[in-house]
Amino acid sequence: MARSGCIYGPTGSFKTTAIAHFSHWVAETTGKATLLLSADGGGWDAASEEVMAGMIRPHRLDPELVPLAVIRKFSQGYWPKHAGEPLSATNPFTAVNWDEIGGYAVEGITSMGLMLMRHCADKNLRTGEEGVTPVRQHVMVDDQTVTETFTQNSRGHYGFVQNQLYSIVMNFISLPVSYCLFTAHEKRYTEDGELQVGISSPGKAITPLIPTWIGDCIHAQDYKVQETITVRNEKGELVPEQVVSIRCRYYYKKHLDPATGAVFDAKPRVTHSKATELERVFPGGFFVPTPDGGFDNYLRAVDALAKDAAESDKLKEWRRQMDVRLGRAGKAQMAL
Repeated sequence: MARSGCIYGPTGSFKTTAIAHFSHWVAETTGKATLLLSADGGGWDAASEEVMAGMIRPHRLDPELVPLAVIRKFSQGYWPKHAGEPLSATNPFTAVNWDEIGGYAVEGITSMGLMLMRHCADKNLRTGEEGVTPVRQHVMVDDQTVTETFTQNSRGHYGFVQNQLYSIVMNFISLPVSYCLFTAHEKRYTEDGELQVGISSPGKAITPLIPTWIGDCIHAQDYKVQETITVRNEKGELVPEQVVSIRCRYYYKKHLDPATGAVFDAKPRVTHSKATELERVFPGGFFVPTPDGGFDNYLRAVDALAKDAAESDKLKEWRRQMDVRLGRAGKAQMAL
């Protein structure tokens, strides 16, 4: 099973840039490329350099296709036969060549959930309950009356889509890659009377559960910084001007919103003996992404700590003692 993680946060918190950084780590550690399946409408411009270099191989999910069956096939390790082109009768799914692929990025959980909910409503799918009554309205198009049908989601659709999302995520992290990275938007919810913020998905039931499905859970939080820049005024003169810039921190530990007291879900996937050392590398429980790096540096730090833990003198001595004990036990068994 692949290592996995999710970066969630508001739009504009550099999640696609994090995928670009992620592909560099995949290339360094495996020598392979990264697949990018994008359900978000914003595209992958922030990772266009890596796409052009072949380090990232992207595909955009088309909401006009049957999304449930299509997403499932992607999660099972299939990719369009002609990469970069839409799926069609002449461009069907084919098995991924894992000799060339070392990482998988899925952008994002929130958009896939909305896409599946919209599909259930548009098709008025019956998922264990009665379908809802559609609303039909007429409009003139090219001198002809066209009927448009509108349908809302039933209660059963929420449980159905939540179960499908769980299955899809489990499929992705079962693929033979080094790491599977998801992105998502954030959503506020209440748990035991406490305001919390987690990964946005249809309904409320699975929002606090999604972090348990994956390894690293990283929250991308924006914050404002006042700074002075130089601009040209109406006379063409260079003058100083104060502006408010938006920066971002990537938290790998649970943290509070100082304004509202909301608790943001976050957790690292690091060996227990090295959790304190991770905070020495990234004080405050966060790291700051830049154009040159961010999530890749986090993964490198986790890798180094895991290697250090595996090679610790304490564990080596335990293994040595167990080898001796097992060796004696084996000889005794042979004597019998």
